[in-house]
Amino acid sequence: MRASGPPRHWVFEYSYPTMALIRRAILKGLIGKGFFRWPRVLLVGCLILPAISWAAGVDPNPPQVSVDFYYPPARLTQHGTQWLVYEMRLSSYPPVAYMLDSIDVAAGAKTFTFSGATLQSMMRFFGEKGPVPATRRIGPGQSAVVYFVLEFPKPADLPATLQHTLHLTSADGSHHALTAEPLVVRRQPPVVIAPPLRGDDWLAFDSVHNGPDAAHRRTILIVGGQPWLAQRYAIDWVRYRIVDGMANTWSGPESLNSSYFCYDNPVYSVADGTVVEATDGIPENVPHSGKYGVNINFINAGGNHVVVDIGNNRYVFFAHMRPGTVAVKVGDRVKTGQILGHVGNSGSSTEPHLHMHIVDHPSFLAGHGVPYEFTSFSATGSPETLARPHDEMVFRNFGAFQRFHDDYPATNAAVQFP
Repeated sequence: MRASGPPRHWVFEYSYPTMALIRRAILKGLIGKGFFRWPRVLLVGCLILPAISWAAGVDPNPPQVSVDFYYPPARLTQHGTQWLVYEMRLSSYPPVAYMLDSIDVAAGAKTFTFSGATLQSMMRFFGEKGPVPATRRIGPGQSAVVYFVLEFPKPADLPATLQHTLHLTSADGSHHALTAEPLVVRRQPPVVIAPPLRGDDWLAFDSVHNGPDAAHRRTILIVGGQPWLAQRYAIDWVRYRIVDGMANTWSGPESLNSSYFCYDNPVYSVADGTVVEATDGIPENVPHSGKYGVNINFINAGGNHVVVDIGNNRYVFFAHMRPGTVAVKVGDRVKTGQILGHVGNSGSSTEPHLHMHIVDHPSFLAGHGVPYEFTSFSATGSPETLARPHDEMVFRNFGAFQRFHDDYPATNAAVQFP
């Protein structure tokens, strides 16, 4: 439809179906035959036809599954490549089940597709202990988390938004495509920090990855009725020695904290900031025994720990220190490289190590983990991991060391700090 001249002299373009509609209206006496009555009918026709066209493209039985995300992703540089790390939450509301067949993620010029066993390994259902569900079936009233890691060669490849399309099959065998609202990628760059430790032979244990054994990544905790994933980018730093081609973290009596190579090493502030939390005096645990110095709860899970506010809503958490070694108090201003305490085995810890992560709230658990990178270090790629009794992990086949700047180490990589 187009207009020419003053509003009273409209000229209309119309198709045969529209003209047929007009004729029927005239024959039924709904309108007169005068030209001055035509615009009303034509306007009605213009409104009805697009509505019919729109309805034809809509799923008449859309899957009753809600889709949302815990926290928008931001760039992380890990082992020389770019990563987007984030989590999707799915909930099925009606008393019917859906099979999640695949998920397409449109990311700029690139589309990622996840299906089959790969998609299943990325999922975890609420209320289930297993890290991988037995099926991708989302039952009535059931909710699940899907953990994503998207890899891009260089920063310029990162998109501004991510578009997710879920392909589901309902119980009657019908197929559905559910497109979620676009997920905006946060433009804030990672925090670049100094190393928290010094020297060689460190392992970046459980640094961020997407395997079903990603304990940090898959720990979602509820505080104040809000789900938080504070440990999204957490690392457990342990020290190792190579014996018979295997990297082990201790030598001597397994039950003694002093047998562990990282024990009592100094912990350094990674940036200038202000101490907003400092706890000392929590007794240590017996390694690999299941015997804790205290009954673990939300307050003491970090053991003897320090939280440093480094500005811009970024808080660095240093956990599990040796009792009696916490060297700062709340309100202290600290400098990069200042000793905060020493590595220990207090709180929710099975052997001596330094747990470190950065969150957007001044809390160990009630915050969302944000990406960070270290100014300078050398590291290998991810080694082969072998599990042994008593929660002990050993590693082999690390590969060669490479030099990195403003980067984050690969999963379980061997790391050398200056």
